[in-house]
Amino acid sequence: MNDEQELRDRFEAITVPPSRLEVDALVAAGRRRTFLRRSGQAAGGVALATGLLVAVPTMVIGRPGPPEPITASPGPAGTVAKSCGGAALRVPAGVKGASANGVDPTGRYIIGHYFQGQDFRPLLWTDGVPRKLPLEAPSMQLNSVNANGVAAGLAEGPNIEYAFRYENGKYTRLRTPPGKWHVYPYPMMNAAGDVVMNAEPQGKSGGADGIALLWEAGSTTPITLPLPGNANVYDITDDGLIVGGLFEDGGAHTPYVWDRTGRGRELKVAPGLTSAAYSAEGDWATGGLWPESGSGTPALWNLRTGKFTELPGQGPGDVVNSDGWVLAAHELIRDNQKVTLVAPKDQNSAALGLSDTGLVVGHTLDNDDTILAPRSWQC
Repeated sequence: MNDEQELRDRFEAITVPPSRLEVDALVAAGRRRTFLRRSGQAAGGVALATGLLVAVPTMVIGRPGPPEPITASPGPAGTVAKSCGGAALRVPAGVKGASANGVDPTGRYIIGHYFQGQDFRPLLWTDGVPRKLPLEAPSMQLNSVNANGVAAGLAEGPNIEYAFRYENGKYTRLRTPPGKWHVYPYPMMNAAGDVVMNAEPQGKSGGADGIALLWEAGSTTPITLPLPGNANVYDITDDGLIVGGLFEDGGAHTPYVWDRTGRGRELKVAPGLTSAAYSAEGDWATGGLWPESGSGTPALWNLRTGKFTELPGQGPGDVVNSDGWVLAAHELIRDNQKVTLVAPKDQNSAALGLSDTGLVVGHTLDNDDTILAPRSWQC
């Protein structure tokens, strides 16, 4: 097991509300090493979810192959839990160590990366065809993409750290307020191209003196959102709703949704649980729930009705689509049931991205948790 996998396993083992300090330190270490993904996002960084995984793919020639057959197995109370067939994704010639880690709501655009040493090299699949993207910094990663093929991501290197948009072959740097800032965890974007992210003064950690930023579509100048000082934001819907949470004593406490004027409302959870919301799409948001002791679980909220559902599984909900499907701990949860993502014999699946069309992207691993290939599943 390499250092990065050990870091990843430590992070996945977190079962209490992630503190801003702890998560920030883990993410910084992950960025300095090799692998990173959006999963289990948490203040001051991402758990990734977020947000920390990759792939070492086998080369696939031509378009993705035919999916494995879809099977079905009986679920509780007479319901049926389906399994989704998958196919390996192509990678550009000469690329090794690639990962698919996100997809736009239509399923047309898939984002990912491969590595040069410890630096990220961005990949973009369009209708299944992969392409290496140009570089403007030593390390560049894509974190979100919309239905227009516009992506947002992070650029890093010695004395370099900034968020960007990528559109039509061009990177545009998203500026921060005057001064020196550390941006975290990842820039998240809606259909229009609005981007949200947090920032804290360089030299600070754990979200200390942090602010929440919004870059409106077409603008590189940030708006500092008028939110409480203990707020962190993680995603923005096409309607402009921003989800995140309030933190107390360095830990996630109360899930919240705000509009861009700062007017907000608390997302309800069961008594005795702390929580934060990490992803939103349409009427739905997902995040994590943590009791005073024991393991955390995924949460699902209907932003229109306020209904709250505690989902099966472990860890926070990382990604949600407009139908309320959720990815948590690299697994798909649909209609309150886990759905099997079919993998080749002696391989395991890990889901990282989810579209509104039911397309899931991620990768496969062997039984020793070695990443094998970027993959998609149609559910």
